Amino acid sequence: MEIKTRFEIFKRALQRDMKFIKVGYVVLLLLVISFMFFFVTIPTYTADVKDVRNSLVEKDSIVQLAVNNMIYEGPQAVQIKEQFQITKEVKESYMMVAFWYTVYNYSFSIFLTIFSVITGLLGFLLAKKGWDNTDNYYLKASFMVSFFCASLFGIMPRVMGTEDNIKNNLSQYHLYSEIQMDLYTLAKDNKGYFKKNDSTAIKNLNKEILAITERIKTNENLYFDIHIDQVPTEITPDLENGQ
Repeated sequence: MEIKTRFEIFKRALQRDMKFIKVGYVVLLLLVISFMFFFVTIPTYTADVKDVRNSLVEKDSIVQLAVNNMIYEGPQAVQIKEQFQITKEVKESYMMVAFWYTVYNYSFSIFLTIFSVITGLLGFLLAKKGWDNTDNYYLKASFMVSFFCASLFGIMPRVMGTEDNIKNNLSQYHLYSEIQMDLYTLAKDNKGYFKKNDSTAIKNLNKEILAITERIKTNENLYFDIHIDQVPTEITPDLENGQ
């Protein structure tokens, strides 16, 4: 009787421990996935995208050097330099936003691909017996975690509007690059305003400076739209009848 009692106590303790082990397995899977996403994938793509950004910054530094070292003086020259500095700051904001959206978009895409494949493979194994007839907890748990991740990484780009936000912010970035090139043209006096230095030339120069100011004022919106309506209300795997 005493042996039987001890066996029952051991059995209940083992069952209780198995519950913790099963929960711990799911938690461990999610922790590993989170670690791989935030501490492996994100830094990897950050380094790759940063190389592209650095090449663009290097090109801009050449133009900035030419504007800062313009040989002409006067209030118009000061305005041109100030406008260039403003466009530089605004451009960096657009680049920063586009940069991080690009990093996360690439990361979402690679994880979506990986977990879609894993979900398909695990789903194939489950389909042989069907969900209700499969007793392997770890197979079921792995499938549900994989399905959750595939759904999450598939939904996030649409909710965050990564493609549109990247496109819109880069479009604004290139717009400010065009403005900077217009300022570069004025700084190099390609139209001869500073050389002529008469009332008509200065008037036309002021008009161009004012037009650039208006372009800056009307194009200062950063794009980081979120589309909550893209969140689906129902996400369920189709495992009925072993499918």
